[in-house]
Amino acid sequence: MKKILGLLLPVILIGVLAGCSTAKNEETNVDSQSVGIAITGDAHADALDATSYDSEMAIYSAVYEPLITYGEKGDYQPGLAESWDISEDGKTYTFNLQEGVQFSDGSYFDAEAVKFTIERAKKMNPTTTLQTLVHLDKVEVVDSTTVTLHFKKVSNQVLAELCATRPLRIMSPNAVEDGQVGGAFQKAIGTGPFTVGTSTEEEVTMVPNPYYNHENPLTYQVIFKTITDGSSRALALRSGEVDIAGGTLGQIMDSDLQSLADSDDFATYQFTGTMSHFLAFNPDNTTLTSDIRKGIELAIDKESLSDHDIEGLFQSSVQYVTDANQTTVSYDVDEAKKTFEAAGYQMNDNGFYEKDGQDLAFDLVIQTAEFPEWKEQAEVIENNLKQAGVNITINTLDSESYYDVLWTSKDFDMILYRTYTDALLPYNFLNSLFYNTGDSHGVLAGDERLSTLLDTYAAAANEAEQQSIFDDIFKELSDETLAIPIDYKDENFVTTSKIKDFVFSGLSDAPIDYQQLVVK
Repeated sequence: MKKILGLLLPVILIGVLAGCSTAKNEETNVDSQSVGIAITGDAHADALDATSYDSEMAIYSAVYEPLITYGEKGDYQPGLAESWDISEDGKTYTFNLQEGVQFSDGSYFDAEAVKFTIERAKKMNPTTTLQTLVHLDKVEVVDSTTVTLHFKKVSNQVLAELCATRPLRIMSPNAVEDGQVGGAFQKAIGTGPFTVGTSTEEEVTMVPNPYYNHENPLTYQVIFKTITDGSSRALALRSGEVDIAGGTLGQIMDSDLQSLADSDDFATYQFTGTMSHFLAFNPDNTTLTSDIRKGIELAIDKESLSDHDIEGLFQSSVQYVTDANQTTVSYDVDEAKKTFEAAGYQMNDNGFYEKDGQDLAFDLVIQTAEFPEWKEQAEVIENNLKQAGVNITINTLDSESYYDVLWTSKDFDMILYRTYTDALLPYNFLNSLFYNTGDSHGVLAGDERLSTLLDTYAAAANEAEQQSIFDDIFKELSDETLAIPIDYKDENFVTTSKIKDFVFSGLSDAPIDYQQLVVK
């Protein structure tokens, strides 16, 4: 059967469930249907420490649960914490915890486990920008079901950060050597639906946690399979190797998605997302001035790159985005050329703009393992800019090299990237990539005014003040062309007939609601 669903939730996501026959779950001593999940890289399940960034994003939510879950545009919902209170000054958060919840080793979840997790996350991530860790003064255990976080200054991103996929989901102290905050990681022990079974570079089998949901474990196991190519994920669906594919952790190319949707053998699901794809610039490239960046944006035909009407960097489903604070830049090649000429460039005999003997030429870095559509989109951008007199060379890298170029070597002129999703939008995303620290500019910008605005926002406890500051932030992003949005992404998933019902969790980086997933 074919099923098309649309939900207006912030989302984006994932990957692919692969199926095979029934398998025996030794820990729960029940027969368990296998459902596989396709991911784009090695899961590194042996390093699945809740407070780390060492494993594939997709597998954290199978083992670990958050204190807070993320709803639409910042509407937070209870998780392991039933309720919470925030002081008027924005410096103290008190969480009231669920009782009777057990970790996968049978030990009980309590305030001490929360204290351990947060203190370990702070110790293990010394360069973090997360407010929960940077501003943390102390974690106070009031009693077994009450924990209070005290911060040195206003911290308005705590709820957002606590519900993210990592590094603040709750783990048992028994997961590390001697239960010490700085102890060596030994085994993934969480309160989530699964525990790690067998693991290789190609796949990870996770079996039901026998203590999950008050000792009412799930009746199926999952197999995360590494499939690095978008077309290969579609083939894996057709062959029955996987049963669920899609979202940002295992996207399927649009052409494959359409053919699968046309088949009665698959069900397709669509959810409104929060992710945007955009063109970013290297702030070390002095040729890429604000005027040149603006000319480049004018020269890109966004209508040919997306099915959505593209306005600002962030989608309307993202917190703080309103109709009033978004700016649309329309495709106008003639205006782009005028912008380049006003900056002192002249067209040469090769059809490219030139100044001081140097062509207006840039490399564009992409990767296709996670985002296969970038190849075609980069080619459209290359052709658009050629028509406007800008010479673009596309450099396609494997995923590991791509992230090394972005974060370490900085060996790019322009790069296609994506906004972060879920609770990380929009402040933490901008803070991690566009914020100047000390004497260093941000990864994708060196704009002092934007950094000042981000600092001002971080100190604002009042919601109306936060909105006003973000109005200014969005304006600065647009006025200085610090990023060029090219596509807004929906969350598209495809399932085989093995899956009777697929329910989106509401969290893009952990999209599968395992408890409500119905396996035939």
